[in-house]
Amino acid sequence: MSEYLIEVQGLGYRYSGASRDAVTGLGFAVLPGQIYGFLGPSGAGKSTTQKILYRLLPDYEGSVRLFGREVRDWDGALYDRLGIGFETPNLYAKLTGRENLQFALSMRREAGGAAADIGSAAERLGLGAALDSLTDTYSKGMRMRLAFLRAVLHRPPLLFLDEPTSGLDPLWAREVKDWILELRAAGTAIFLTTHSMELADELCDTVGFLADGQLVLQEPPDELKRRFGKPGVIVSGRDAAGAGLDIEVGYDDLLQQDLRARYGLQEISRVCNREVSLEEVFLQVTGQRLIPAGEGGS
Repeated sequence: MSEYLIEVQGLGYRYSGASRDAVTGLGFAVLPGQIYGFLGPSGAGKSTTQKILYRLLPDYEGSVRLFGREVRDWDGALYDRLGIGFETPNLYAKLTGRENLQFALSMRREAGGAAADIGSAAERLGLGAALDSLTDTYSKGMRMRLAFLRAVLHRPPLLFLDEPTSGLDPLWAREVKDWILELRAAGTAIFLTTHSMELADELCDTVGFLADGQLVLQEPPDELKRRFGKPGVIVSGRDAAGAGLDIEVGYDDLLQQDLRARYGLQEISRVCNREVSLEEVFLQVTGQRLIPAGEGGS
């Protein structure tokens, strides 16, 4: 049996009536204890790939193996071994938070003693007091936290997460990220789909850049930033009128130019390293932005 929990080779898919493939030639693999970030703008093919991995589109080209077995050959037993956290939490509005979790666990044949963990898990994400309230009274952030619990509570070895911190305030986003890192340390394989380069940079061992249905690059975030980034410094100071300035300067410019003369700086108060972002690398490699200018994140 393969050591990979996800192993994709030559994946292609074209919807009926479409003039071109939604995805073509995709290949990637995810090991236990690894977080793989799947990044791309809307329309790049992320949703199609996710549906194939979830066993919803069996008529794909190439090979897609989960736990060493072709995904189209699995039956419903596959879902006992998966946790899936959707970007839009599809909860039962007329059930309480507790009942939503209990129902999800009742559908798993290998949930073990997870039902006993509902209370403590809910407390960790600040849902203890609301656990017996109907979920149609929950805020978006509460629904996202409950949906995350539903995905992880049965302790699946393979976890799919789509924008897991969307709609969360910083406190609960940090708690969810910490939980994800704990799962990785325990050996869970995690396939993370996100528009957030900051989230991918913080959590992922490897990221794949998807553009126009093709996987154009996949490497650890630090390697990508080292290869494609343009490091430099940020010089902070004030001009003759006393206005504050922050100027991005490449290392060569820093050494070769009189910054006071070129930028009109009367005072330099700070010089610090400028961190290269994955967003910059993605734009450089693909020529596209993850989120078009003027649109919010999801």
